[in-house]
Amino acid sequence: MKKLLAILLPATLAALLCWSCENTTAPLQTRVYSYEESADHASIKFSAELPEGNDRTSRVIRENLAGVMDNQLAHIGSFEGERLFDPYDGDMNDTEGCVKYYFDNAFKVICDGADDDVRQRAEYIKQDTGINDAQKEEILSRMPGWEYEFSLEMIADAGCYAVFQSQDYIYMGGAHGGVTGAGCITFDKSTGSIIEQFIDPGSEEDIQPLLRKGLVGYFVDADSQVNDSNLDECLLLEGDLIPLPAWQPYPCEEGLVFVYQQYEIAPYAAGMPAFTVSFEEIAPYLTPEARRIIGL
Repeated sequence: MKKLLAILLPATLAALLCWSCENTTAPLQTRVYSYEESADHASIKFSAELPEGNDRTSRVIRENLAGVMDNQLAHIGSFEGERLFDPYDGDMNDTEGCVKYYFDNAFKVICDGADDDVRQRAEYIKQDTGINDAQKEEILSRMPGWEYEFSLEMIADAGCYAVFQSQDYIYMGGAHGGVTGAGCITFDKSTGSIIEQFIDPGSEEDIQPLLRKGLVGYFVDADSQVNDSNLDECLLLEGDLIPLPAWQPYPCEEGLVFVYQQYEIAPYAAGMPAFTVSFEEIAPYLTPEARRIIGL
């Protein structure tokens, strides 16, 4: 992923944030579960970091993250939203059992999908009358398989909130793979609940200058000759407004981070446009819940 652009906080605001967070709750105790497996036409890498504590906050966050795993892994390669296996219904206190359940089922989904894909490709090639048998054998010997990488990790743990990043990579034998996932999920550490909305939905038009400034910085940081006057040439937009990203922004020490997915507002070659807006700039457009969790 493109390295995020950092914008420094004013010293007084940074101090306020640090005071607010450091005096709220203790750091989360987490454990990383990592697995890896491969078959004839498929491979999977899996890493999930989950809270280990038995306190209420840890339990609620753990259950919410299990829901993220379920949503991502039960729909791998499913373009119509079809569930490919049942949700985990065991003891949620058995964290390892829950994680292993999703890994095992995800691996089966990847293997089944890859085997079926390879079989269909092979049948098509064998029926192709435009190439000889030697060419067919050569193509069949280089038949691409599927690859899937699942990553769920805690990327921030402040006194008031914790941020977990859900980001996957999937390759299904095409020209290139793609990044999926639920993005960065911010939890209120006093309750374990998810902060559902950071930006006031009615401020999309007012926030345009900040979005444009951040995107210009992203492209300039990538050595592109981009400024506000030609930014639209780098984007794929429907209408005049730059939409807020589908993934919720999340807080870091420098401000609020915005991340757009591949193809969301720009071509694949542009990567995943990302930038940070200082809390001082974004404060007027935050929801009350976001202001509280950040400490503004």
